[in-house]
Amino acid sequence: MSIRLREARQKVLSELDPGIERECTACMTPFVAVKGFERLCPICFKIDRGYDLYVGDKALLRLQEKYRSARERNDDLESRYKRVRSKAKELMQSASNSVLTQERITQLIRLCHPDRHGNSPAATDVTQWLLSMRRKG
Repeated sequence: MSIRLREARQKVLSELDPGIERECTACMTPFVAVKGFERLCPICFKIDRGYDLYVGDKALLRLQEKYRSARERNDDLESRYKRVRSKAKELMQSASNSVLTQERITQLIRLCHPDRHGNSPAATDVTQWLLSMRRKG
């Protein structure tokens, strides 16, 4: 976008009457109620009154539909995020209840030490793993 066009757009935007931002009671998309009493967006107002929709109206209608679709997708993602976050919280709590303390690791080493199990490879492997866990803690 050229600098001249950007500046012209900014000028037009700065001159817009701020109005009151509302949600259309028919299509639930946001619009600016310039006069303050409007309850329908301009597109729903025209459709309700049987007025013809012009090219610009149809372009706005298409954008409203894209907005609605994006909002539904966002709502769905927020819902999924909340479920995943809740599940993660549950898993973290259950994991924190099953954390191996240094004392528990020492007890397990005593129980599975290779000296107690005829120097079996499994006992050696598990004992080495427990020793590495003890060093990390």
